[in-house]
Amino acid sequence: MRRLRPAGFVDLGRVPARDRATLPSMAHRVGNEHWSLACPKGWRSKDEPDCLSLVPPSEVGALQLSSHVKKGGPVDDADLLEFAADHIGAGAPRRDVRLGDFTGFEITYDTDAFACREWYLRKSKTLLYATYSCHLAQRGSEDEVVERALVSLRAGPVGDGAEG
Repeated sequence: MRRLRPAGFVDLGRVPARDRATLPSMAHRVGNEHWSLACPKGWRSKDEPDCLSLVPPSEVGALQLSSHVKKGGPVDDADLLEFAADHIGAGAPRRDVRLGDFTGFEITYDTDAFACREWYLRKSKTLLYATYSCHLAQRGSEDEVVERALVSLRAGPVGDGAEG
């Protein structure tokens, strides 16, 4: 997970960790005071120092999300492009996306061992950076579940209820 913060942005705190074992088996929402998404059934969420990780039972890959708030004005396309400049400069293909309340783009690329997908998203003053990676041999095996989770993105705080 990228640890760098784009210029002019501050890190957001995450919602304090809850005891996930007490939640019902249906999907529940995770995130922070600025965004949330549905955690897929059976996946566990884990607050880490720089991100929120969602890990499937298979542990094939992981979806990781981090967010930043822009200090002055809304996040725009130029901010997203600046944050993704290294990958864009290296020729990674870019695809515009709308995922829930957020808009932005997706970049895909491979390393020697991993298939990687990255989403650079924005809504108002929030920049949301999401990554999913897995071993090359498992490419695509969790794409549908990951995309369903990302389509559930909502601006605003995590609610108490389950995803419906």
